[in-house]
Amino acid sequence: MLQTIKRYPHRRIGWRPISSLQSFNKRTFDIVVATAGLLIFSPLVLLISLGIRIESPGPVLHRHKRYSANNTKFEVFEFRTALVNRERPSEHAPDDIECITRIGRILCSSGMSKLPRLIGVLCGELSIVGTHLFTDAPGKLLPSLDLRQVKPGLVTCTHANEREREIADTITNIDRCIESDRFYIENRSFLFDMRILLRTLVSRTTYL
Repeated sequence: MLQTIKRYPHRRIGWRPISSLQSFNKRTFDIVVATAGLLIFSPLVLLISLGIRIESPGPVLHRHKRYSANNTKFEVFEFRTALVNRERPSEHAPDDIECITRIGRILCSSGMSKLPRLIGVLCGELSIVGTHLFTDAPGKLLPSLDLRQVKPGLVTCTHANEREREIADTITNIDRCIESDRFYIENRSFLFDMRILLRTLVSRTTYL
């Protein structure tokens, strides 16, 4: 098991679906947090949108293809950070390539480009806490686990333990993220979600 995940006191107990009550609590929490987040950050969203439109023509939002650990395809909203028709092939590409706009560099380095993902949470495609989203299909499955009821999250198990730029274009990091997802799925509960979120929010490295 990964060293970062060992810090959790949970044992691997095998797949079990969470109860209907916990599913309801998780979905309610997602809706409340996503709605509050969009309201609180609405002035910032407006400023970012205005900056994007002023700097270069094109839509404010861009829909990116992402994949879960079982190769399920998702589309998520993010702020446009590149010139139209010159989108980066990967969110992990160097920030100094020509197609990245000036405001795009700021959004990428600060993580603010992902604020519109809260829309996906409201739509039920994503969750506040869940599994990883990959820029490319990881090519690996978790055949012993049923992922149909597990949504990718804005926060994952790894975020609670270390500062990690999820570079999914190397086999080592893909395996690392998938192992983290497996641990999360095998131990998931609403309380576990709250622990992951709390540890992420109080971690100093979250804000570096």
